Amino acid sequence: ELGNHFVLMDTICDATQTRQDAMYNLVGAQGTPEGVDLILVVGGYNSSNTCHLQEIAEEYKIPSFWLDTADRIGPGNQTEWMNAHLEMQKSVDWLPEGKLTIGVTSGASTPDKVVEDILSKVFAIKGC
Repeated sequence: ELGNHFVLMDTICDATQTRQDAMYNLVGAQGTPEGVDLILVVGGYNSSNTCHLQEIAEEYKIPSFWLDTADRIGPGNQTEWMNAHLEMQKSVDWLPEGKLTIGVTSGASTPDKVVEDILSKVFAIKGC
């Protein structure tokens, strides 16, 4: 019997668990002053943990954009992004006018430089 020879354990690495916990805290703040207008989920489209971060945002019905690179933004205020069903989407005027609170998360293996490049493009669109 397999059960006598193997133990099945549902594990997740600490970095991934930390990000998921933070994401639940972020979405749980909706309706409070700490709530966000939208969420940027940054990471590779082949990353299951990044996909789960996008799933969390979609589950809580918060506008969210899963981007794997800053090249997905532009020209102007448009973007190409992936949803949690792995369907590529296009949005025009995705960053609303005026003051905006943006939540940002990334997959555990996403380089900081990718996040920085995406935020630089967002700041440029918003005139910051």
